[in-house]
Formats: sequence, structure tokens, C-alpha cells
Amino acid sequence: MQPGEDVPQSFGPEKGAMKRSEHLGKIKKRLQDAKAQGAQPTKLDLSSNESGRLAIDALLDGGEEAYRRVLREEGEVDFLSAAESRYVLESCHAPPCSADAAAEDDENGSLCSWNPPRSESVEPLLLPGCNATDKHYLKDKTSTTFHFQDEKSNSIRESIRRCIHRTSQVLIIVMDEFTDIVIFCDILEAAHKRNVFVYLLLEHSKLKLFTEMCDMLQLEDIHLENIFVRSIMGEVYCAKSGKKFSGLNQEKFLISDWRFVLAGSYR
Repeated sequence: MQPGEDVPQSFGPEKGAMKRSEHLGKIKKRLQDAKAQGAQPTKLDLSSNESGRLAIDALLDGGEEAYRRVLREEGEVDFLSAAESRYVLESCHAPPCSADAAAEDDENGSLCSWNPPRSESVEPLLLPGCNATDKHYLKDKTSTTFHFQDEKSNSIRESIRRCIHRTSQVLIIVMDEFTDIVIFCDILEAAHKRNVFVYLLLEHSKLKLFTEMCDMLQLEDIHLENIFVRSIMGEVYCAKSGKKFSGLNQEKFLISDWRFVLAGSYR
């Protein structure tokens, strides 16, 4: 090589060259950033996780093996617990096979979880005791009281019973499951003897436990006067294949006369 000549450059792969960075899923990347020392704070990201959606779709369509394969391909962490994976597989429903059922789904609109819920075209019926227009006390200041479980005189169960006993107009109870006969007797007394309107909103998948309790107590419709029972479900997730499952309602709280709210749990 003569002085002054250009040194030939090689454009092929070189030994020790930096490898292409591995693709990371959204959650896995966040975990790495969170564990990094001295990393700058990141902005709140509320966008959907496409890798997670693909993994859940694979779980619904192909089971655990397909779910883990997609996680590896997407570079994502296993974000479902064993109990959550089992619930998804046990509660998923296949798409309708009949033409009538498919036409009904088209008429009612998509049930996919990423679509915003559509507002009802007809205004819902206002049930007794639910008119809050003249309740001036709803504008009063609020206060909060905590009762810890080690306070035997203020256990959550006894607080529920006292709250029901004080109710004079309307009582709303939201529960995941309702099988407490003693509290149900308090509700029956409030509805029948004090004409309190009672609304029970129960998790749909556990509604059978409530109906079995009513059957065991030999209750009929006449005994449930002023008591309105509804079942509710969590948000519905629908895969592209049409398989879907709904979440669980795990809330526990009651509202008494629109003035008192009691929340907590006990066993």
C-alpha cells in the first residue's frame, strides 16, 4: 500500500460487533427501567399493551403453551398469576355458532373490551328511593371513620348490622357473594317493617349462592317485597377469534339513606 492511499473499509460483520438489542415487551421494559440505578423518571403511560393482548388471545385460543410461546416471541414477562390464568380458561365462552346468534351480536354491537361502552338509547327507569334531587344534605361536608379489625366492639359485621338498623329510606348493598343469613334477616326486617327500599347488586357468577340461601329459607316473591336484586359482571374481554370472558366484581360496600357509606370485608 502506497503512502496516501485510502485504507479499505470492511462493511461485513465484525467480530465483537454489538448485537441487535433484544425486543422487550412493554411490561418487561418498564421493569428494567424501574430497576435501573439513577434512571430518569418516566412519564405515565396509559396506552394499551399490544403484547399483553396477543398473549391473552393466545391463552384463550391455544391454552397455556400458546400463551407462553407468545410471551417469548414478544419478549414479555408472565403477567398473569396461576389463579388468573386458570380463571380465564375456565370462564371463557366460544363465539356463537348459529346464524341467529351471530346476527344478534351484530345488531347489539361489539362486546370487545377496547371499544368504549355505548350509552343506552332509553333513559333507565328511576327506581323507588333513588331520586336525589331534593337531598340537600348531599352537599354537606364528608367525614371518614376507620374501624380496625382488632376492635372487637366495632367489627365490620356488627357495623353493617347497625348501619342497616339505622336505615329509614333506601339501602344499597354491593357484594361479590351474599350468604350471611343473619344480615339478610336484618335486610328483610328493614324492607318489611320499616318500608326501606333495598337494592342488592351481586356478582353474577356467585348469584346462585344467594338463590340457594333463599331456597333454603323457603322465601318466595312475596317475602322479597321492597327488595330488588340484580346481578352484575365485570368488564368483558373479547379476543379476535370471538372467545370472551368477563371479570369479577369483588367490591363490598353499602350505602344507607344516601348519607352513609360503609366499606370493608370479613370472614
